[in-house]
Amino acid sequence: MKIKRTYPYILIIGSIIGLLASFFLMLDTISLIKNPEADLPCNLNPFISCGNAILSPQGEVFGFPNPLLGIISFSMLLSAGILLLLQKPHYETVTKTKGEKIFWLFINLGLLASFVFVMWFFYQSLYSLGTLCIYCMTVWAVTWPIFLYTTIWNLEENNFSLVLNMHFQKSIKDFLNNYHFQILALWYLTIIFLILLRFKDFFLY
Repeated sequence: MKIKRTYPYILIIGSIIGLLASFFLMLDTISLIKNPEADLPCNLNPFISCGNAILSPQGEVFGFPNPLLGIISFSMLLSAGILLLLQKPHYETVTKTKGEKIFWLFINLGLLASFVFVMWFFYQSLYSLGTLCIYCMTVWAVTWPIFLYTTIWNLEENNFSLVLNMHFQKSIKDFLNNYHFQILALWYLTIIFLILLRFKDFFLY
């Protein structure tokens, strides 16, 4: 895969999907604030129910609804993707400044924090709340590839040279370039397996 050509599209498409999911979840959150008994369209069955996630303490970890984080984060990523796409015809010939490298490393760090957060919420959803939120799952589904391919892109662009030695950076880059699809698929399969295992009684009976 030509990451330098495809990464802007991965960032834009993933951000749009994540932004829409966060936006619709925010609308449902507002509906529940207005009417706690509201029948939400995302409450599909006993184990896929956004309402339980929204009303839980996990639904507002920082004192405000989690979807606000998604709206802000995906909006920023979408803007970065569009700017990158506009630069695409000529950015490969331009040497990045230290400030640009730091900017993209902060994006990578922010995505790492986002990935850790969604995995924490995934664990809470399965083993504490006992329900899944369809919009939350959409955010999980796009956060992982955006994080993975942002990391690969930063390695390709040599942005990690500010914090990693060249040999270690090359080793990680070669590994991810060779096995990125397998890593991506393994994560999805693991998530699906854990969901099926947790809710096996629902599927079997």
